[in-house]
Amino acid sequence: MSRGDSKAVLDNPIRAVERETLNDRVYRELRTMIMSGGFVPGSEMKLRALAQGLQVSLMPVRDAIGRLVVERALKMLPNHRVIVPEITIDEFLEIRRVRILLEGEAAALACQHINADGISSLKRIHEKIKSLASNKQRQFWTLNQEFHFTIYEAAKSPLLISMIESLWLQIGPVFNHIPINLTSEGARGHQRIIAALAAGDAKVARAALTEDLTKGGDRIIATLIRDKQPAK
Repeated sequence: MSRGDSKAVLDNPIRAVERETLNDRVYRELRTMIMSGGFVPGSEMKLRALAQGLQVSLMPVRDAIGRLVVERALKMLPNHRVIVPEITIDEFLEIRRVRILLEGEAAALACQHINADGISSLKRIHEKIKSLASNKQRQFWTLNQEFHFTIYEAAKSPLLISMIESLWLQIGPVFNHIPINLTSEGARGHQRIIAALAAGDAKVARAALTEDLTKGGDRIIATLIRDKQPAK
């Protein structure tokens, strides 16, 4: 670029970019709901109902749905209906393998950056989870997502977190019909993760996160197998 070209660019007024448009907010809301099991696998995404629920017009909902189809969070059928994809056991196992690699790495990196406020946030979320009644399934999965992404955001790796989010978008709908785990063993899993992060022990943090995903995944697989059994 010549000096004249540079001057032309600098002289051209540049408008400030809005922080977040309505389309972005609707997309983010639907994305979060999918990741935390807010929609039933196989259900149809009806634009008008979504627009009414979010109190917006059809346009931002249509835009968000299109973006989520591209991300494979939603599936468009030949008749242009959009549904929440169902996941097979093999697909779940493949996603879990990759999640363990990526999320374990994020936990290890978080040890280098997480501060006292981050540890306090994790403890606060963990206490909320422990206080839930067994019928508060939606609240559990929402808090579980918040717990995990508080860790991943502390890793300070935008590329890594975007890959993790992509996997959660594919696996999130499964959470909709998985019984929540409020057992002492489940609670100890999160406690081990918090303790490792507080100590800055990357190896233990990776191992604790891996164990959490493995044991949680085993419960999900058991439920998927049970759901495929013919009714007696």
